Amino acid sequence: MVALIIIYYFNELMQVFQVPDIVKGHPQIEAGDIRFVDYRDKGGPFRNRVLFKTFAFSFVQHGQKHIYRAEGSTILRSGQGMLIPEGHSIIAEHSDSNEPYNSIIIFFPASLGQEFIASREHQELGKEIAPYIHFEIDGYIDEYVKSLKALIFRGQKLSSELAMIKVNELLTALYDLYPHLLISLFGGRRDLSLKNLIEQNLLKELSVEELAFLANRSVSSFKRDFIKMYGVPPQQYIRDRKLEIAGKELLKGRSASELYLDFGYQHLSNFNTAFKRKFGVTPSTYRSIA
Repeated sequence: MVALIIIYYFNELMQVFQVPDIVKGHPQIEAGDIRFVDYRDKGGPFRNRVLFKTFAFSFVQHGQKHIYRAEGSTILRSGQGMLIPEGHSIIAEHSDSNEPYNSIIIFFPASLGQEFIASREHQELGKEIAPYIHFEIDGYIDEYVKSLKALIFRGQKLSSELAMIKVNELLTALYDLYPHLLISLFGGRRDLSLKNLIEQNLLKELSVEELAFLANRSVSSFKRDFIKMYGVPPQQYIRDRKLEIAGKELLKGRSASELYLDFGYQHLSNFNTAFKRKFGVTPSTYRSIA
């Protein structure tokens, strides 16, 4: 049964799906605060607002997952894995065939990862603060995922202690590959500032409502905080920043006809009009006189 929270943002009704609650109907092994889930869904092009109540490993088996976080976005494809922190995400999952989207997901509490990192205190915290860890599945992790699928298929029961050992095994495998990123993810401070949120998602065509969700704010407080910081509404700031970036691309030799779709314009004429309104000249003139 799908669990959802109804949240009102600026008098707009939005559905926010909580995980792991949302996956209760899927084949899984539950052991205390840890769940190993074989998740399947027909998916679609639509985006969902998702609140991760725990950390999660996601291993795509078929299809792809597009995930947006406050600190950036990425696409997870078959043969890839991702370690996702707690917090707000916007997710679109879909399959490119008649077979449903499928992923193996492991949910576990943040404390388990923090204890894992604490046992390696001699390591210094890396300068890079990881919003998530997106990685290719190597041979060891591939065999690990296959074993989990077999256990779930058989309906194997696991004690909390054995489940913790399984999660720590995976954390150890990832630590061998990306030690500084893993230390950063569990021990670093995430940059959840509005500036970082906007800059990391500037070209992602997210609505103001979606940006507010990623910022963990209501739409009204998001707009209010944004105007207080930048002096203009978010839509205006984002439009102007995109045009500034487009101007830099023009100076690199690209033409307006190559750029307008990348910057969210459906028609070249609309891009030219917006560009001239901001800079006083057309894109072609801007490139020739700059």
